[in-house]
Amino acid sequence: MSGAEETELFAADLARAARILAIRTRREASGVFAGTYASAFRGGGMEFEESRPYFPGDDVRALDWNAMARTGEPFVKHFREERDLMLLLALDVSASMRFRTAQRSKAEAAAHAAALLAAAAGQAGDQIGFLAFDETIRCEIPPARGPLHTWRVIQAAATAAETPRSGTHLAVVLEQLRTRSKHRSVSILLSDFRDPDLLLPERLSERASGRASTAAQLVALGRGHDLVSIALYDPREETLPRAGLLRLADPERSGRTLVLNSNSQRARTRYQRACRARRRTVERILRSANSDVLWLRTDRDPLRALMHFFRQRASTSGTRP
Repeated sequence: MSGAEETELFAADLARAARILAIRTRREASGVFAGTYASAFRGGGMEFEESRPYFPGDDVRALDWNAMARTGEPFVKHFREERDLMLLLALDVSASMRFRTAQRSKAEAAAHAAALLAAAAGQAGDQIGFLAFDETIRCEIPPARGPLHTWRVIQAAATAAETPRSGTHLAVVLEQLRTRSKHRSVSILLSDFRDPDLLLPERLSERASGRASTAAQLVALGRGHDLVSIALYDPREETLPRAGLLRLADPERSGRTLVLNSNSQRARTRYQRACRARRRTVERILRSANSDVLWLRTDRDPLRALMHFFRQRASTSGTRP
């Protein structure tokens, strides 16, 4: 088989995967899921629609005093949600997102979650923008709305998730998200957050790069936009099997390896403690940027996890800053 034929087959496989993902997410994102998404991410305000006669049980705070003065009868003002929301999805397709021990890789699980979010946003009539990134921006789709645009976003997510490579550099996407909209929007990061710059002390990071640290850029994004961080992980990343000597390689830094004796209870315990400590640090940094955080396992259905997250968010929306 020639190289051209292999390229055509690969492109056909990507197109088929995108179609399957689009069909699946269209079905999954209908009904209750789309409703909970709309409740979790509300529009910019309320718009007056009409005055109607008062009925027992109506909120007396909505009484329309001008209509009452004209008619002598009690009327209440009825408002509808003014939904002009922009959803910006940023999908990490760096080499560490290639990790897989379950049915799908972290990148594929993230793409499925991104597709669900895009489908729900499309049904709500929101604008949707998309970015796929590793060390650079690999793909960008400007915000727009409509069924064809939603399909483009889902197709781009499926395609990008099939070829994770290079390192993770969150800073390249954070600035794009921050400046993409002049108005407050919903920015959702889907990543395993394996960017070493994220964990660097702020002074060291700024000194090394000559610009604001990754953590500081997260804070700036969370200050101007509604930020949600969906952290992907495979359970096998955090618990070593008992399998003798294991050679662990860093997929984003060539030549960086570590040999562990997984038969040693001490080694397995230290490894697990280090993983838990890293997770706590990442979560602390994300939450200090005023970000909601959802940890998403690759071996579980993202639909249920997102549904639970939406419901929790909707129930606390009145207390959010």
